[in-house]
Formats: sequence, structure tokens, C-alpha cells
Amino acid sequence: MKIPLLILVVLSSLTALAQKQGLHGQVFWVSGNQMPGPNSILSPNQGAVREVLIYELTTIKDVTQVGPFFRDIKTKMVASIQSKPDGTFKIKLLPGAYSVFTKEKNGLYANLFDEKNNINPVVIKTGQYIWKVITIDYDVAY
Repeated sequence: MKIPLLILVVLSSLTALAQKQGLHGQVFWVSGNQMPGPNSILSPNQGAVREVLIYELTTIKDVTQVGPFFRDIKTKMVASIQSKPDGTFKIKLLPGAYSVFTKEKNGLYANLFDEKNNINPVVIKTGQYIWKVITIDYDVAY
């Protein structure tokens, strides 16, 4: 009888631990001419409602890229969440390395890469929520 109780305590502890870390952030939509100039008026970033998709860490070799969009992702999707009207979101994740995409009508979008060609990477550490700003800017001129 003591062993099943011990297993229950260990599983409960692991579940509680898994719920204390993850990713939170804000999604922004930027479009139009963002070039600075004497008469230019830059529009502010606008919070955007989007589905945010979290995949196992994904490199450029794991996807098909068509323009700024990604398709046929070979890594596993581990979670997704819809951002609120102001673009904010919060999702629980296990510790590990992930790639973050937004769902657009022409495919999945991400615009950041690291030195190993990982797409929009984020590392979740035990007991921490990592803040990430996601800027959707495929329809912009800088």
C-alpha cells in the first residue's frame, strides 16, 4: 500500500511542477510603410488575435518555406493557444526548447532565427514563465 501512495505523490508533484512554467507574451501586427522620414507618421504596433502554435524546436531543414510562410513542419506540435484581443497570451509548457509560430491564412509565420537556424526559438526553464513578443510584419516596409 505504501508504494502506490508514493507513486501518487510523485505524479502529483510532477504535475504541479509542470504547471509552474511556460510561455507568455504579446502578438503584434505591423503593416505599411515604417520608414522614418521628416513627414512620416509611424503607426503604433497593434495587438493581434492569432493562434499561437508551439512546436518542438524546429530548424529551417524541418519545414517547407514559401515566401515568409512555413508549411509541412516535420516536428511535433506540442501546444496552441488563441491570443486575446490585445494580443496577450499565456500557456503552460514543460521545460525544454520550442519554436513559436502564428497561424496566418497563407501558412505559419515566424520571423526570427538563431545561429543554428532554429526558427523563433524559446527555452522554457523550470518554474519560470518566459516573456516573448511576437511581431507579425510580413506586410511592412522598413
